Amino acid sequence: MPDNAPSPELWFHRLATHYVEAQALFHLNQAGVFQLLATSGPLPAPEIAERLGLTLHVLDALLDYVAGVDAVLVRDTEQRYAIGEFGRRVLERFGRSEASGRQYNFFDVRVGAYGSVWTGLDRLLHGAVYGRDVVRAGDVAADAVYKLVDRIEPALARVVGEQPTSAIVELGVSTGLLERLGAKDPNLTCYGVDRSATALAKASARATAAGVPRVQMLEADVFVPDAFLDRIDTRRGPGVVFSVHLHEFAAGPDGAPRLTRALARIAERLPGWRIVAFEQPRLPESARAQLPEALWLYAQSNVLIHHLIGNGQILTEPAWLEMLREAGCSSVGSSSIDYLGYLAFVGTFGRAR
Repeated sequence: MPDNAPSPELWFHRLATHYVEAQALFHLNQAGVFQLLATSGPLPAPEIAERLGLTLHVLDALLDYVAGVDAVLVRDTEQRYAIGEFGRRVLERFGRSEASGRQYNFFDVRVGAYGSVWTGLDRLLHGAVYGRDVVRAGDVAADAVYKLVDRIEPALARVVGEQPTSAIVELGVSTGLLERLGAKDPNLTCYGVDRSATALAKASARATAAGVPRVQMLEADVFVPDAFLDRIDTRRGPGVVFSVHLHEFAAGPDGAPRLTRALARIAERLPGWRIVAFEQPRLPESARAQLPEALWLYAQSNVLIHHLIGNGQILTEPAWLEMLREAGCSSVGSSSIDYLGYLAFVGTFGRAR
């Protein structure tokens, strides 16, 4: 056994603690506890419960547990809870500023969106069907994506700014990137494409709140490109098509070829436009020893949660690049966005006429 390996007993209790604590942190955050403590400073459990309308004995037990096993929360001699120094670093790393204040991601996907999947694993293993017998919380997953795009926006803005760009088109509208870029450049025409009327309505409300009325929401299927391409004004010159959802569009046995065909049709209709896909590629086992542990663990979770329920396909970096080439893209390349191994895959649709 290596010198740094835990004993079987320590291994067992560490995993059990991490599991329980992740559940506690997710629900405390959803209840507003971290947002409150970040703005108000140390508070006793009864005051936190009163302000947030929570059940005191449940809240007190959760706060006591987290303060006892982690440094995210600390408790002083007056029994007041506060965010510790390490906790403030966590909030900074996993927070996003909104008009309503800072919003935090505490395992929103792994615990929040996929909680029902984990409890349904026994049924899935024995033949239950995802989407009918077991369903994830899709709205929680979408909110988690929305909280994380702070890391993506600078990379997208760089690509958009590299060449004259008349318009941006987002495939899948859960990120909030349309209104962010639209707010910074009033000359951009912004289009959001999604087959979900609910997702489009949420995105439209966000754009209005951000003061970007030029965003046009197009209810259409990505796999029927002509349904939305006919509504995009190309007269002002080339633009940029982007998405953080290509891995989801590639779901299923025929997913990657089907997506390639859809992108090829978009390339035919939008020659000279560029495409930007933000994806965390599947990492080779041979790279594990050279990679930061956090990156490796996240990558394995990313593959698991999508392949487990069949709602996505995580491809390798060469496979994503080959897909763009097969779709008719030139000048294909990838670059790091300095966030958990995510890459920006960029290509140009054919040649401008």
